[in-house]
Amino acid sequence: MVQSHTRSPHLLLALIFSIFVFFGLSVGATGVLWAEILPVLGMDDALFGTLSLISPFTSIFILLFGSPFIERVGKRPMTSVGLLITGAAPFVLSLASSPMHFAMVNVLYGLGYGIVEISVNSVTLDWEREQQKSVMNYVHAAFCAGAIIAGIGVGQLLSIAMSYTTILQLVTGIAIIIATANLFMHYPTSHVEEETNAGAALKLLISNPIVLTLSIVSFCATFGESIAITWSVLHLRDLGASAFIGGIGFAVFNTIMFIGRMTNNTIVSRYGVVRSFIISAVAITTAGVILIATHNLWLAVIAFAIMGFGVAGGVPTALTAGAQFVPGQNSNLSGALMSVNYLSFVISPPLIGYIATATTRQAALSVTVVIGILLLVFARRFAYVTQHR
Repeated sequence: MVQSHTRSPHLLLALIFSIFVFFGLSVGATGVLWAEILPVLGMDDALFGTLSLISPFTSIFILLFGSPFIERVGKRPMTSVGLLITGAAPFVLSLASSPMHFAMVNVLYGLGYGIVEISVNSVTLDWEREQQKSVMNYVHAAFCAGAIIAGIGVGQLLSIAMSYTTILQLVTGIAIIIATANLFMHYPTSHVEEETNAGAALKLLISNPIVLTLSIVSFCATFGESIAITWSVLHLRDLGASAFIGGIGFAVFNTIMFIGRMTNNTIVSRYGVVRSFIISAVAITTAGVILIATHNLWLAVIAFAIMGFGVAGGVPTALTAGAQFVPGQNSNLSGALMSVNYLSFVISPPLIGYIATATTRQAALSVTVVIGILLLVFARRFAYVTQHR
């Protein structure tokens, strides 16, 4: 069987791109379809928000404790398993009719995303090591491309009266195709030097100051992304945007994030990791200042565009940088960093929502400035811990 695996590194990279595009399609499609789905499920916003936490908590558990199991079974088969679970989630969602069904869907999403995050980020680091090329920013840009395609495409499919159940089942079909193609790919050798106990990723996170610092840096970038994903359209609507303009604002955010990830390799190679993080921090802080200091629709669109550039490089740059300092621990590194990233999706929605309820939604966006400043502090911290290791 091994001899039948396709060994082309370029085909494997194309598959990795396809997986990240699928991630973007999956997230983007459900984001557009919630307005269609929620009335069928009979849930109010509070119950929807509460049950939505099941997915990131499940992913965090997998990311912290699942990497040794994934290494033992193999990244290639586990990637296919993760894709099939992720593909099962929209299929179950297409049939769901109650909050209990929605809770089951979130368990599936959490399991699938957690497994694929470890496996695919880890194999991308293995590919970078073997080919001596940096592609992490590019493959994460593929997620943005998928989200843009979903935002535009799903809207068009709804406009021609295609049901949300059919759209969700199409997403499932895409997952099955990619999972099947993955089975025929040859993955690079891991050169594993990792601990095999279930808490290895958590131990790496706590014991290694470089990994801990990088996890906080990527957490800040993901937190900014979470704010934009959850609140950008709502804020633009508050400023008088039509549904169409609100969608355009969200598309602009994802487009600039895509461009930022496509150009961040050049920034890192020319100016270094620390300056890349500092540029991200300044961009996020600037976006936050514009959002809370002005009450203008088009300035807000510009602010979210700046935010897109600011959050673009955080996660992929942190993953690639971390691999240089903890070689042979790509699965544990992926689990450690991504588990902290997923915390942003747990903390951000209720935090912003609570502040918005107590004050205003615009005032709640001041959290963006805090996140930008925190990112700046830990960018400098990364410079310090790498110089004194």
